[in-house]
Amino acid sequence: MTTTALHTGLDPVVLDIDAIPMATDRTRGWEMIRAAGPVVRIGDLIMLTRREDVLAALRQPQLFSSRKAFDQMGAPLPLVPISYDPPEHTRYRTILQPHFSPRALAAMRPSLHRQAEELVDNLAGRGGCDAITDVAVPYPSQVFLTMFGLPPDDRDKLIGWKDAVLALATQPDPDPDHLVAALELFAYASHAVAHRRARPADDLLSRLLTAPEPLKDSEAVALCFVFVLAGLDTVTSSLGFALWKLATRPDLRHRLRAEPERIGQFIEDLLRVESTAQCLPRVTTRDVTIGGVGIPADTLVWLGIGAANREAAPPDVELDDETRRHWAFGSGPHRCLGSHLARLELRLVLGAWLETIPDFELVPGVEPRIQFPSINAGFDSLPLRWADQRRLRRCERR
Repeated sequence: MTTTALHTGLDPVVLDIDAIPMATDRTRGWEMIRAAGPVVRIGDLIMLTRREDVLAALRQPQLFSSRKAFDQMGAPLPLVPISYDPPEHTRYRTILQPHFSPRALAAMRPSLHRQAEELVDNLAGRGGCDAITDVAVPYPSQVFLTMFGLPPDDRDKLIGWKDAVLALATQPDPDPDHLVAALELFAYASHAVAHRRARPADDLLSRLLTAPEPLKDSEAVALCFVFVLAGLDTVTSSLGFALWKLATRPDLRHRLRAEPERIGQFIEDLLRVESTAQCLPRVTTRDVTIGGVGIPADTLVWLGIGAANREAAPPDVELDDETRRHWAFGSGPHRCLGSHLARLELRLVLGAWLETIPDFELVPGVEPRIQFPSINAGFDSLPLRWADQRRLRRCERR
């Protein structure tokens, strides 16, 4: 990657978005995009496709700004910490990082484990479910409420707000109901912050408000929005991809049942192959030339995480002795703060699911699809079916 004083170089290759089968076949889709060149234009989007360029951009916020990207995309308020670049971003990372380490999360594990088991147990006798609406959506919301010390009964209300605000961020003509939902979520988060400021308890929000360098009220509210807008749907999408992969790959399902210690390995390779953050937005702060293509300053550029993860690597999930790196959580100063939490959530749900519902399949005739391009790619629906596992276990005991 080279920087230039003026916009020079070739124009990017233009791809027809309708010709890219990304909705149903990410392997073929990313092959087509990577083959087109290091910089491609898909509709109105400029995308980097080579691993070395994607990683260089992630690691140079002074050249590829996250803050400018979220400003352009119309975030409802500055999202702590992703809407900031160093040095402001560094301050937030220093405050937040200790609370998201594996050691800090260990205290929550028993509660989160119990919630995952209860969620799956309640489904086992039904013989089927929509894995997105019945598992992948509610569980991350429960985790958020648990971490922040908020009432579990607020789960469905939180999900409704989250869906409305995400729609508000992606639709050109705002729906008045979505605007109302955004205001309700802001009021809810503001009330929670004020309550914990006055009456600290043993939860993450209280600890951040009473730390040696505490978050301001506005910063704590913004952090709540980050969790709701960026943290919930990413885990939802990963859970959907994981259950879809296990439903359609019996070999993986049987292997993990026999060797549950490999669930962590499965999760890592799944994140490589099916990154929820297929692309990450950045805005150039000055003119750059990549692969001979000139990109002017103040250009919104999408970094092809999905392309970087699949470069020179198997196209599908493999459980072997090789460790393959991935950048599903990004790289550089903006690497995902909640990566350890996301891994924990995935491990707990998949462990509970495979123990309780070991054999299941995708409902025949269903072809799950993702939206592309999108910051967060995932299925809207994933209908699964299985035999009544509790009845089977009763028969086995006889």
